[in-house]
Amino acid sequence: MLAIIFVILTAVVANQTKPKSETFAPFITTRRKSKVASTSTASSSTRSGWFTRNILEPLVGPTVPDHTITDYYFFLLATLNDDSGQYLGIFHQWFVISELQELSEAGTSQVTSQAEDRKQKAVQAKINKDYHETARAYVDAAKLYEKSGSQFNFMEAAGAYEDAFKAYQMVKQTGPALQCLENAARLFRSNDRGASRAAKIYNQLGDLLKSQDPKKAAEMYREAAELFQSAGDGRALHATIRLAEQLCVLHNYAQAFSLYKETIIPETMSQEILRYTTRDHILNAIIAHLGATQGDWIVFETDIEHFEEACPDFGASQGLRVLKSLAKAEREHDATLFREACQGFDRLHSGGMPDWQVGLLLKEKQKLEGGSLL
Repeated sequence: MLAIIFVILTAVVANQTKPKSETFAPFITTRRKSKVASTSTASSSTRSGWFTRNILEPLVGPTVPDHTITDYYFFLLATLNDDSGQYLGIFHQWFVISELQELSEAGTSQVTSQAEDRKQKAVQAKINKDYHETARAYVDAAKLYEKSGSQFNFMEAAGAYEDAFKAYQMVKQTGPALQCLENAARLFRSNDRGASRAAKIYNQLGDLLKSQDPKKAAEMYREAAELFQSAGDGRALHATIRLAEQLCVLHNYAQAFSLYKETIIPETMSQEILRYTTRDHILNAIIAHLGATQGDWIVFETDIEHFEEACPDFGASQGLRVLKSLAKAEREHDATLFREACQGFDRLHSGGMPDWQVGLLLKEKQKLEGGSLL
């Protein structure tokens, strides 16, 4: 009985004395400072490199690594996103659960040499068309490059993961292939100069995932758009268009409409080479907004008027006439006219309407035929 009471009291105390999440940053910063100091005394190399250790960190202090903190009610668990450390927060303190051992210069050199050997084996296996072995060797090389802790080697690891992705594709092992591509994007993203390269890979992942995992595909497109944008890369618009289309597939019409209205339509209108695509984006935006408003046809007609005024090219398009026919059919409760307008809308698309548009208009047609569109 006493043991049970002790456990309960301990749990209560643990819950009430959890450190706050924001205390982790100063904890890990202080810890890294002490490690840098001790490592410098011993004249050894750290994961962050000579320049960071001897020039940057003495001036501005070590940066706070990207991390995730999970609240388990009785304690907090902080995990560094590169899997180099895990920490427990309990009783107003943080404790180390695990940390990767830092390598000396000799150790880094040895690991890099091992990585180069595995890479050479991968190249030889590729020449022999043994793609299973090629993929495995490239993955081994990538892991060793990461283990070395060198920023340069992180880029080498990313390249090795990309090569492993291609090898896995040759033997149609989709799961491991996609995981390698995600690892490559993660590593490129960790380097300021690799943002555009990471964005390109995230965009590629979106294309590969959209048929099998639409939700994750949308996440990949979002990552791509944000990284392209941060790098000042014009491909941000293309990734944003893909994201909006994927959000429509997921029936997240409100977010899609916002992207169309605030980003995609204004940017395509402002670029001479893309202006001809604006009409298609306006069609998508108006139909998406119809879904977001649960079939509010007053808003539908307001959108038509807004975009007709904002975009002269749209005002003279067949798409506008079709949308007005849809609005008229709803106003007059004419199911036949609505069906004909839908057929006209379908003809505007070379491959037919996307499934999400078919589903939305079919739902509105059924409401009209059932007399509920009043």
